[in-house]
Amino acid sequence: MKCHLPNLLTLLNLLCALPAIESALAYNFYETAFWLGLSLVFDFLDGFAARALGCTSPLGAQLDSLADVVSFGVVPSLVLYKVLQTYIPPEIPELNLLSYLAFGIAGGAAFRLGRFNLDASQTSDFKGLPTPSMAIFVLGIPFFIEKNGREVLNLQLLALLPIVLIWTMNSNIRLFALKFKKMDHYLWLKAIFLLLSALSLFFWKLAALSFVILLYVFLSLVFYRPIKIKENEISS
Repeated sequence: MKCHLPNLLTLLNLLCALPAIESALAYNFYETAFWLGLSLVFDFLDGFAARALGCTSPLGAQLDSLADVVSFGVVPSLVLYKVLQTYIPPEIPELNLLSYLAFGIAGGAAFRLGRFNLDASQTSDFKGLPTPSMAIFVLGIPFFIEKNGREVLNLQLLALLPIVLIWTMNSNIRLFALKFKKMDHYLWLKAIFLLLSALSLFFWKLAALSFVILLYVFLSLVFYRPIKIKENEISS
């Protein structure tokens, strides 16, 4: 009976994505943030519960990815789709086709999750941007625009964003994971990231979400990979 708990939490992750979709289509991005935040919590708890209860299973892994495709693939696709639509000039309705590029994010997320399920090397870190991180980045865009004005972004940049995100998710770039172990050589890096993220969210609230993910990628590229390469050289 106890082994049903992780799967129940996974299903709650999926179910929270449904009102997130509804609110995104209605341009109610604050409500979207609430429901997507719950999906993130349940996504963390299902894995935590499975490990704590010793109930990891192939079914749980597949179910988790299926839920994540909706929560962290479909939801951010719709958020960016609706944002793009607000940048389409009314006098050029043909440009509305550009907003459909956002749907590619869902496909990229599904492909990334499929690769993740088959890749045993992603236990202590990530290869490519994780789908929850990508979803957080996209979710932050409407709040960034709300705080700084529409002029800070343009249609061309937003239309290019899905291509960049799809590539980043499915690249071989190594990014650190927020997992804490006794012999953690990157504890200082994770502490810096968490501190700067907390400060950013404190001052800028939801408008800081995209910045937090950019910070995560930046710190991983600048500090995480070079250190890891050196360690591999020493061990060899």
